[in-house]
Amino acid sequence: MKKIIFFTTLLIIATATFSQQTNPSPVLTKENYLFKSKKQKILARILLGGGAAFAITGMIIPKGEIVHEGFLGNDYKNDGIKGTFKLAGILSMAGSIPLFIASSKNKKKAASLSFKNEPFPQIQRNNFVNRNISTLSLKISL
Repeated sequence: MKKIIFFTTLLIIATATFSQQTNPSPVLTKENYLFKSKKQKILARILLGGGAAFAITGMIIPKGEIVHEGFLGNDYKNDGIKGTFKLAGILSMAGSIPLFIASSKNKKKAASLSFKNEPFPQIQRNNFVNRNISTLSLKISL
């Protein structure tokens, strides 16, 4: 019984691994890349501004009363909350960097894609006729 379950599981895994994709992912257009770039840039700016606000808030919060006097320095009542605000602000600002980079890459992809109407010679009634056909061009800069 265990062998049947093992081989059935192996067959299911092999089928799922080597099967073809039934619904291919849609091709993204210039508008899709521009929309994605815009949304990423907005989110990156929100993270940057919010992180700066959190970091500044962490610096503005007063120290509070002394809780413990030590040889290397004193521990204050609000040290934990100040550190939390500063850390959250720094992490938020650092998290905005990859979004700015991804936004820039998507904007470049959108700039490299363009739709054009190009003339295409066709034969109609024993004559060559140029008909405009919509084409998608992709520029690859090396």
